[in-house]
Amino acid sequence: MLPIADQLPTAMYMPVVVLVVAYALLSILAGRARSHEDRAQAERFANWAFLIVLASAAYALVLLIATIFSYPSRFYDMVIIILVIAAFFALLLFVFFLLAELLPRAFRRGGER
Repeated sequence: MLPIADQLPTAMYMPVVVLVVAYALLSILAGRARSHEDRAQAERFANWAFLIVLASAAYALVLLIATIFSYPSRFYDMVIIILVIAAFFALLLFVFFLLAELLPRAFRRGGER
């Protein structure tokens, strides 16, 4: 089977490309205005760029909903994969926090003896 992204029409991804290009242009313009010390214009461009990011997030949700309704059998697989990834990173964080707590204590005890 092909991945879900290959099964959706290409036209559905065109707004993502347009939004990324718009964000890049606005970020460049904001940086240029900042370098010319035009704080008001830089802030305006940065605000528009943030609005583009919000629009991109909303459109990503539209793509997600379209995928769920177009391929309901894959929705279960997607949820399982997300849960496995979340569990893995939660376990990894737990191990790192545990090591961050235990290793300094072990080295401190060894230094006091």
